[in-house]
Parts: sequence; structure tokens; C-alpha cells
Amino acid sequence: DANRIIQVLTNLMSNAAKFSKPGGTVEISVDKTPENVCVSVRDEGMGIAPEDQHKIFQRFADMANSDRATKGGTGLGLSICKAIVEGLGGTIDFVSKEGRGTTFTFTLPVKTRHSGPETDFERLENVG
Repeated sequence: DANRIIQVLTNLMSNAAKFSKPGGTVEISVDKTPENVCVSVRDEGMGIAPEDQHKIFQRFADMANSDRATKGGTGLGLSICKAIVEGLGGTIDFVSKEGRGTTFTFTLPVKTRHSGPETDFERLENVG
């Protein structure tokens, strides 16, 4: 579902930009294997405190070092991303170092042209 994938990407990129330091870099990378597509969004923000990492995908979770209240947001974005990715048969996870940034990565299965209809990733790839 291309619209849902775009929703996940938009949320991850928005969060990365919102929580990055001024002038920081947001990096997006895509790796494809015959079985999976793996998308990563990396920022140079404050990172997520180790004691808060277990609740990052929970609805309305507030992190100890977050200034979300001043930057806006509902606290639902990452829980929605997780539901979408898992609903599409994938996984989502992150790696974070406090004071250095966070990388969110989601992986989705790729169907081959021989096993069924063209996937959204294949359609997007064929457009370019």
C-alpha cells in the first residue's frame, strides 16, 4: 500500500527534522534484497534516553529529554508507523544514542513478479 508506506516515511522524516539540532542532517537510505526492502531514517538529534527506549512505540509516550510539547505532535506517530509496518508484514525498530541521534529502520517483504502482483516498491522503482 503505497499510501501507507508514504505515511510511515513522512512521519519518520518529520520526526527526524523536528527533533534534529539546527543545521543537522537527516539521512534516508534504502536497501533492497530479493526478499525485503529496508528503509532507514537517521537524524543527528538529542537521541532517546535509554530509560525511555522501551516505550518509544507506545501511544502518547513522553520521553524524559523530549521537547515535543514545544515542537508539536500528538504522540501517536510512531505507534501508527508500527501498526502500518506490521500490518504490511514488516518490522520497525530503532537505534539511538543519547546526544548523538537516532536511526529508525523499517523492513517490508518484497513479492517477486513471479509470486504475485507488482509491489508498491516495484511500481515506484519502475516510475524512475
